[in-house]
Amino acid sequence: MYLPAHFRIKRSFQFQLEGKWRLVSSLNLQSGQAYFTPVVSIGKTKPYPNVYLGFAHDKLSDEDWVIVSDEPTTLQTFAQYRLRFCVEETFLDLKSNGFNLEASRLRDKFALTQLCGVLALTMLFLVLQGTQVVTAGKRRLVDTHWQRGMSYLKLGWNWIRLAITKQWKIHLFQVLSGASDPQPAIASKRQHKQSFRREFTVLSSFPVP
Repeated sequence: MYLPAHFRIKRSFQFQLEGKWRLVSSLNLQSGQAYFTPVVSIGKTKPYPNVYLGFAHDKLSDEDWVIVSDEPTTLQTFAQYRLRFCVEETFLDLKSNGFNLEASRLRDKFALTQLCGVLALTMLFLVLQGTQVVTAGKRRLVDTHWQRGMSYLKLGWNWIRLAITKQWKIHLFQVLSGASDPQPAIASKRQHKQSFRREFTVLSSFPVP
C-alpha cells in the first residue's frame, strides 16, 4: 500500500511557483484560510522538484501550517499529517519522557550503537507490558485518565514500577499483536473533539501580500 510522504517545513524555505521564487513566509493567510499549490520546486540553493505545498492558518491552534507532499495536497493532507503525533510519542519516550537518550552525550559510534540496541530491546519489553495492561483491562491502575493519555511504553514502565512495589510476578510476553489499537491515545476529550471541527476556506489562487 502506498503511503504519501508529508513533511512540515519552516517559513524560511523558498519555493518556485509560476517561474518565480517565493519565501514561504510571503504567504500570509487569514484565520481559517488554506491554499494548495500546483506542482512546485522547493529549496532555491538545491532545488527539489515535483512536490506540492499545502498552506493553512488553523483557527483552533492559531498556527500556520506549511506541509510539503509528494502528492497533490488537499484538506485530507492535514488530517494525514496529524497522524504524526503517534510517531512523535516514540521520540518523546526516547528523550524527556523516558530514556533521556540525548543526555548520554556519547560521541563514539560503536558505544552509541550498543546503547541504541539496549534501548530498542527495553522499549519492546515495555511496549509489550503496556499493551497487555490495556488488553487485561488494568490500565487505570497506572493511568488515571478516562481515555488513554500515555504511550504504551510509558504504561509498561509504570506497570513494572507498580509490580516491583507490590512484589507481583512480572510476565514476559513474546508477541506484539498486529490488531488495531483498542485504545488510541488522545491528549484530552476536548482536543480530540476539536480535531474534527476544523474548517477551512480554500483559496483558488495565490494570495498577494
